[in-house]
Amino acid sequence: MTKRPATLVEKILARASNADSVAPGDVVWAWPDIVTVPEVSFPAYVKRLRDNGIPKLARPETMVVVIDHEVPVHSKEGAERNRLTRQLAQETDVAHLFDGEGITHPLVVERGLITPGMFVAGADTHTSSIGGAGAFAVPFGFEVTMIMAIGKIWVQVPETIRIDLTGHLAAGVTARDLVLSVMQQIDADFANYRVIEFGGPGLSSLSVQERMTLCGLCIDMGAKTAIAEADAVTERFLKDCGIEGVSMERSDPDCVYAARLTIDLAELSPRVSMPPLPSNVSTVIDLPDTPVQHAYIGSCASGTLAELTAAADILDGHTVHPSVQLLVIPATRRIHQQALEQGVLTRLMRAGAVISPSTCGPCFGGLAQLADGETRISTSTRNDSGRMGSRKANIYLGSASTVAASAIVGRITDPRNYVKGGYVK
Repeated sequence: MTKRPATLVEKILARASNADSVAPGDVVWAWPDIVTVPEVSFPAYVKRLRDNGIPKLARPETMVVVIDHEVPVHSKEGAERNRLTRQLAQETDVAHLFDGEGITHPLVVERGLITPGMFVAGADTHTSSIGGAGAFAVPFGFEVTMIMAIGKIWVQVPETIRIDLTGHLAAGVTARDLVLSVMQQIDADFANYRVIEFGGPGLSSLSVQERMTLCGLCIDMGAKTAIAEADAVTERFLKDCGIEGVSMERSDPDCVYAARLTIDLAELSPRVSMPPLPSNVSTVIDLPDTPVQHAYIGSCASGTLAELTAAADILDGHTVHPSVQLLVIPATRRIHQQALEQGVLTRLMRAGAVISPSTCGPCFGGLAQLADGETRISTSTRNDSGRMGSRKANIYLGSASTVAASAIVGRITDPRNYVKGGYVK
């Protein structure tokens, strides 16, 4: 029997479930290639297993445990949680324990643990960012304990929404602005339990790290997850990670999508998410005058070497506004080291930024909290009320370039005013 044309995600789930083919709506039992769990969840998951008489992990060789939310630890509860995570990771023989090495999603990609076509399960909402490396990466909650217990999990095969990219981003416009544009075009009801797939000729102009930003934030428009087609850019990135000879599977040309749209990158402009939802998007030039007291560059959606460098380029010759506190957190220790060696951190500090070790920190709500009435412009993932301290504080989300420009002026500002070749309002 001839196989039906399949999307990329359908191909990945067929392989992961040992099926010849799958179709949207099918329920399959699939074996994840990698399972990621942060320290805020891992001890509770192990306790649940042991409470149910399950002393061992079914497939410890697939497990990655990361201590990344409270680094350095700043509470007694966090200290005990981190200690227990180290102990339990050793007792359960997990394959990888990363302790203070960086934020889970960029870290596992950086360390070469992810290759295109993998099925990744993660106990974190923004596990979807791993899709930037061509993997089908799905966030789960306590369901991860099922995977830990039996090695597999049931998944309903999702439909796919295809986004074809053309052109190139203009100076001062970033992948963050692209995904915010997507949020303006696809609502949560339509995205629900569907995968966003990025492809097209314009994708080649975006790095794997930029693709991770795209895929990570699609979860906040209601999608199941997102994935970027693997291509020559992916291949070069993997080669730098020491990985060669990986299959670059793509969707079949005649496969069926739930919807398909095209975005010209050259037509995009800087955007921000306004409180209280990431999907509440406005272009920067249409935003009313908005003073800020805090600016943050970091999280799994940012903090890359390229973004730190872009922020430093904007800040060169300027200083952070006297009324603004600018906090910068590289996404991984390796990025921190590279930015240090290349002088990027020195440039940021010279402008007035404070640098912190790699951690989820402010995005998690455990570091640099906000007081009543304060406003932060941030590269983090969400801006729910109370996410970063007081429920009476306001959080706006934008690119590292937008955050850097806003830190100079003391209000949310179009970064194109501060980049070479950028647009001046």
